[in-house]
Amino acid sequence: MTGRATSTSAVSAGRLVPIAVAVALFTPAMVSLLFGIELLPIASVLIYGAAFIGAALLLTWGTELAQIDLPQGLAISFLALIAILPEYAVDLLFAFQAGTDPQSAPLALANMTGANRLLIGVGWSLVVLVAALGFRRQNRKNPSAGSPFDFRLGRLATVDVVVLGLISVYALTLVLRPSLTVIDSVVLIGMFAFYVTRLWRAPKEEPDFIGPPAAIAVLPTGARRLVTIALMVVAATVILLSAEPFSGSLVQSGQDLGVDSFLMVQWIAPLATETAELIPACIFAWRQSANEGLGTLLSSKINQWSLLVGAVPIAFLLGGGSLTGLPMDPLQRQELFLTGAQSIFAMSLLTDLKLTVREAVLILVLFLGDFSASVFLPDDVQTYTRFGFSGLYLVLAAVRLVTARRVLPSLVRDGLLISPVRLAEEERAR
Repeated sequence: MTGRATSTSAVSAGRLVPIAVAVALFTPAMVSLLFGIELLPIASVLIYGAAFIGAALLLTWGTELAQIDLPQGLAISFLALIAILPEYAVDLLFAFQAGTDPQSAPLALANMTGANRLLIGVGWSLVVLVAALGFRRQNRKNPSAGSPFDFRLGRLATVDVVVLGLISVYALTLVLRPSLTVIDSVVLIGMFAFYVTRLWRAPKEEPDFIGPPAAIAVLPTGARRLVTIALMVVAATVILLSAEPFSGSLVQSGQDLGVDSFLMVQWIAPLATETAELIPACIFAWRQSANEGLGTLLSSKINQWSLLVGAVPIAFLLGGGSLTGLPMDPLQRQELFLTGAQSIFAMSLLTDLKLTVREAVLILVLFLGDFSASVFLPDDVQTYTRFGFSGLYLVLAAVRLVTARRVLPSLVRDGLLISPVRLAEEERAR
């Protein structure tokens, strides 16, 4: 009896080790802030980037625990929203500063477009490839299973797919305007509100915890909720304190290294702010859980593409900007158009609620082409490559949608009209 208790205690303690790792990641940044230690810009990028990763891990675990008390769809959406809080902190800080410093305006949109394209181009692809490797590993252990790899989302994900399509189509219109205005905020935040309202009606489901949440979930209700709140409060505090020194040092590092600040903010910042989100998604994918793996990243994309973009003009206005909105030059409009085109293409691949290995590889290859062009090609050529990749994404999306035309009416109906409770019940009945 004692041996079993000791073993169980050791397992629980082992599950809490990642929390200690997460705390260790953000401790140097907090010590630097507390004692006013001056760091070289590149060192600040590394230290505060690590702080974002550690804090986002705590947030991810805390919001996973919310699945105990919330409907599954809403819990996944909440998890996605909280997990990208570092992205909000950096992006909205640049937008706020743009109210009095016009040079910060392009950086707000650079961070947002880079994070969105990275999330799909690397995040979605990586999750599917990890799931495929996990599937092969399982089949080696159980060769008699013989079933093909099928990383499929539940019917409730039709809400995500349809809303992502609506937001992405709206985003394509932004290329026609000189600024991102509060009117755009109303439309995009309204779409996010509709999305959350739909998910609020979904039934609760028993969550499948891994790591720290598995150890915390067995605590008494009061203690569990207290620990959950503590994780989220500590993490949010770290993120808010780290946003300004991280973004400032990122821009300064670019100047010191002779690298364009736009590129630094567009691609380096999201590496820190998105990494913690990918870790749990990949773990769930390895365990063949598409809803928690790919579903979380799909919900993150909707959060970034609606609530985050919608909040940018508001932050700009609060920072002293005008009602005419955050100004967008041709480069920013092209980046938004490219990001919207990629989103429509990604949405088109999910019309059958699954993503194959071939589709994941195609997403990754196209992203790497877009990324390489933005980094290595001359500025006067990049305009053509942005429109070229945008056109390619839209053509591929059109072909896919034509191929899937028979399922589109039912997809739209499920996503917009059918009760989430009914969708979940019919999914369980299959």
